[in-house]
Amino acid sequence: MTHQSPAEAMDSDDRGDEVLRRFRYQITYTALKALGLLRAETDMAAIYCEQIEDLLVEKKNGSFVAIQVKTRELDQAPIKSSDETVTGALAHFCRRDRMFSDRLEAFVLATNLVFFEGTGSEDIRVVLKCAREDPGMAGLGQRHSVRRYVRDFADGLGYPVGDVMATLAKVSIEERKIGIDQLDLELPFAFGEFPQFANVPLDRLMALARLLKADVLDASSLSMDRDILARHEVSSDFGALLGSLRIAGKRVGPERVQSTLASIPVVGEMEELLTIADFLERDSIPPGLTRMVMKMAAGTISPGEIDQMKDNVASLDATFLRWKERFGLAEANRRLAHFEHFALRDARGAETATRKPDSPYGPEMLTAFREKAEATWAAERAQLFGCRKEHLEGAGGLLTEECKVWWSERRTVGRGGGDDHSA
Repeated sequence: MTHQSPAEAMDSDDRGDEVLRRFRYQITYTALKALGLLRAETDMAAIYCEQIEDLLVEKKNGSFVAIQVKTRELDQAPIKSSDETVTGALAHFCRRDRMFSDRLEAFVLATNLVFFEGTGSEDIRVVLKCAREDPGMAGLGQRHSVRRYVRDFADGLGYPVGDVMATLAKVSIEERKIGIDQLDLELPFAFGEFPQFANVPLDRLMALARLLKADVLDASSLSMDRDILARHEVSSDFGALLGSLRIAGKRVGPERVQSTLASIPVVGEMEELLTIADFLERDSIPPGLTRMVMKMAAGTISPGEIDQMKDNVASLDATFLRWKERFGLAEANRRLAHFEHFALRDARGAETATRKPDSPYGPEMLTAFREKAEATWAAERAQLFGCRKEHLEGAGGLLTEECKVWWSERRTVGRGGGDDHSA
């Protein structure tokens, strides 16, 4: 008798958890394919989960690609073409090709690990290359390992060698070279390829990834949600209706992906950005900052602090250029105006708190401005596109250059260095 809790014991008899772990990899792989439906340049129209094969990709030209996903631990040997993992998948492909040869454009054998590399038939690449380039095997000797492999494989299926080679010519491999569980981390980061998710915090991306995987899991089963049922009328042929509903549930198109991801609002997407009066639209940020330097110097701010403000403006400039390249000039200016709103508000508050009519107050104002900028960053972080408080400070420096922020009572600066001209 043991006093160990059954909740703490490792179960070596019923390894359903291991089966589900490997199926979970397939679900995550499928979710990555589903996310790819949102790419503007994609040739995919939809995917079907656990339909004909592990995954069926419908292309915009009406053809299909069948994919099988195989998993193997990192400490196991690379997959050989003689492994049942491969021969079973290829047999599936040959049968499907007989049934749908006019619609199945290609087959993919995907794995988290790698396939064996060599010069003979144990390397699946060698077999597939022969099928594409020498389907009659005219360049192979009678005892060549590839010839024996294909002949034995065809005999096992009961198919002509020519038919088998025609199918193998359509097959390609995909090696992801990662552990079974590593794909879970790859999916959230894949969202970063899309502008609408580029500045979403990682915890929110993890939630979106879980949501997408859950939908793919539903699509991979025979479940039918209420939405699918509501879109179909009752039929006298209940069996046919049930079959069509189940297949409809397996289909994942771009609209379904968008709808699934929209059920968790992206941080800040429902909020309008702020702006300031007389916002100066621009296509670049000025490099010189001459007015900013003179104004801060007039407020007795040290050269080192002025240089720091230059660096902050430069950081904002780099970010602005990235926004411009990724989202366009109009959106970049909207975001810049949003930053300037907060910076102008904080600069005004800092000046009000430190202003001294009869003595310099620039250093105290700068300290107060930084404190307020840090508080703003903490409070508005979700709406600041992944930027730092230094970017907000840089907006204050830019506003100084635009004569909207001052650091002393002197409200004029000379274009030649004097103080006889208004900025």
